This record gives sequence, C-alpha cells and structure tokens, in this order.
Amino acid sequence: MNQANKTIETNGNDESIVRSDAAIKPRKMHFDFDSVQDAYWYDGNAILTAYFTALSATFPPGEQEFIDSVRHYRDQITDPTLKEQVRGFIGQEAHHRHQHHQVNEVFDALGLSATRLEAHLSRHIAIQRKRHSPKTLLAATVGMEHITAILADHVLNHPDVIAPMPKAMQDLFRWHAVEEIEHKAVAFDVYHRCEGDRIHLNRVMKFQTLEFIIRSACYTLAILYWKRKMPSLNEISAAFRFFWGKQGLMRNLAAPYRSFFKKDFHPWNKDNRDLIANWKENTPSLA
Repeated sequence: MNQANKTIETNGNDESIVRSDAAIKPRKMHFDFDSVQDAYWYDGNAILTAYFTALSATFPPGEQEFIDSVRHYRDQITDPTLKEQVRGFIGQEAHHRHQHHQVNEVFDALGLSATRLEAHLSRHIAIQRKRHSPKTLLAATVGMEHITAILADHVLNHPDVIAPMPKAMQDLFRWHAVEEIEHKAVAFDVYHRCEGDRIHLNRVMKFQTLEFIIRSACYTLAILYWKRKMPSLNEISAAFRFFWGKQGLMRNLAAPYRSFFKKDFHPWNKDNRDLIANWKENTPSLA
C-alpha cells in the first residue's frame, strides 16, 4: 500500500495497526433485474442458484445490522478520516441492502422465496440485539466483514465464479464485491479504536463463522424444499466441485480466513486495491 494511503497507529493495547486513508464513497446503481427470467438462474443448477439466492436473502437484514452496530460507536470516534469512512461505510451498506432487496423480490417471482428468508433473518437479528452487548454485536460485524471481504476478493480474482450468472447478477455481485473491499477495514478499525479486546473478537468470530455456515446451508435447503426441487446427480456433482474442487470456493477461502486470527492481522495487510481499479477501468458506466 502506498504510504500516502495508509497510516500506522497504536491502539489501547500498544499494538500497531495499519489502516487505509482511501475515501469510501457510495455509488447509486441500477441493475436490470427484470432480465433475470430463469428460476435456476445460476447455470441451470438448482443447488448453486439456491445458494446464491440464500446469500442475497441475508444481505438486506445483515447489512442493516452492520450499519447499526457501527453507528452505535460513531459518536465515540474523533479521528476525522475514520469518521468519514464510517459515513461512507453506512452509505455503501445501505445501497447494498436496497439492491439486494430489489433482486430478492425478483427471486420471489421466480418461486425462490428470498424475502421469506429476509424476514426470518430479521427476526433472528432482533432477538440477538436484545441478548448481546454493543461490543459483541460490533465484533460479529467485524467477523462478517472479513468473510464478505475474502469472498469479494475471490469473486473478483476468479471471474468464472459468477460467469454462469445473468449479466445483471454479475454486475450486482462485482459492484458489491468492490465496495466490500473498499470498506473492509472500517468495522475492524472502529472496534480497535473503541473496544480493542482481540480475545473477545476472535471468540465471536469463531461463533459467527459457524452460524454463517449453518445458516447458508439451511437457507439453501429451505429454498430447494419450498421450490419442491430435488437436484439431479449432475447438479450435485457440479455443486461439489464448485465448493470443494481443486479451485473450489472453500479451498480458496481457507487460508485468507485463518489470517484473521494472526496477532498482527489487519484487513489492509493485503492490498488488493488493484481489483477496485480494474473494475473501474472495465466498467466505467457502473463505476
């Protein structure tokens, strides 16, 4: 990372952390979701369609929770750069929430019941907000922001992941990935500035990861069940290769996921702003 775009600071535990000074600006986007006509819109594969539909279904309530957990600490932040990045983070996440709700309504029309899952997750989050402290809720956001950031990096580095999608869905996921990378350190920096308890953060991250995996699987199965769709052997085989093959999603995410637990971890230890620049260059009409 260029020196002009990073600062090194010390938190309450006397640990040096690096954060980006890059601006985070929301983009107002429009996607032709009505062009998504096929129920099994991911290459005709019911399992992978259900998986990505389930992922999209979690974003509106999930992004709102990210906003709320970070916003709770906004008045405690005095650093002007971080304060402005929090503003950009909230704006970007709000747009993600809106766009995914729009496409989830299209999925509903295709019989994929995405907004039903939105409502289920919203109820779950409301319960969690009553049970947990702001510190734990922010730690959960930090963990999920790391997961979404490494997913974003993988999607942008492996265009074949979203190549089977309709163009509108490709555009949606690329844009979302770019902005996840742009603001990948905001929640982390807020947590370090306002709480700084790394042991608690790591503990919450482990629980959050398990919950995310279980929820993704359950929501995927729920979509298939409500659709009354029994996947074929070919669909099952293709889905297995997608997740667990040599270039599979889970294999590729294992190492970057584990980096979170290193003592000197910071999201910007990996400078992948070139992915943002490539997106802007290749899609100027959207950037």
